[in-house]
Amino acid sequence: MTSEERSALIHAELDGALSSEQRAELARLLLADPQLRALRDELQAVRSRLERLAQAQPPAALKESILSRLPPAPATPITAAYRTASAPGWRLAALLAGLLAAGTIVYETVEGPSPTSRETAGTMAADSATAVDSVVVGGGSVAGRATLYRDRSGLSVGLEVSAAEPVDVVIAAGSSSFRINGLGGANVPGGTRRTMALPGVRTQGQEIDLSFLIGERTVSRATLRAPAAP
Repeated sequence: MTSEERSALIHAELDGALSSEQRAELARLLLADPQLRALRDELQAVRSRLERLAQAQPPAALKESILSRLPPAPATPITAAYRTASAPGWRLAALLAGLLAAGTIVYETVEGPSPTSRETAGTMAADSATAVDSVVVGGGSVAGRATLYRDRSGLSVGLEVSAAEPVDVVIAAGSSSFRINGLGGANVPGGTRRTMALPGVRTQGQEIDLSFLIGERTVSRATLRAPAAP
């Protein structure tokens, strides 16, 4: 099965359009492919956030920008059953692309107070950087995703965090450590998106350890890795 067909199965599951045979096939694929499981978890998290956002018509210029960035239709033909089932899912993918293009605007609305100047600089850097690693964060009390970006100026960590209580994140890399306070919380139902630049951290072959704290109690951990040069 091609990657397009596997993706179509996930979108169809999110739309509630899978047959019993397709559900069984998707379950088999998820058990065998950790990357596919990560993609499904990410799309489920995005869909949950989208369902909590108020419906709004985007500006015409933004809509055209999103559509121009969508990839062309896959050259490999997909069976009629997958194509029919996944049609609403591709609309979700398009909306996800729009969120990625205008992510700072969306999450600025959700977060409420503006980030500090250092965090704003990190967010701007991540917009033009390349994602080199990403992990799903989960631990019962906290959920979300952490992404490691790399550009000419160095590394930065992007965080998307949802939690019932405010979460502090400690980022340790080599001899350096950084901290972001007050992510998520009951008054931020859509979650918080924040980016932290990591000045002075080695950009290749470096592990970055993240600890998620609630009231100084560690509730989840994650590790990001900056790959070495080929």
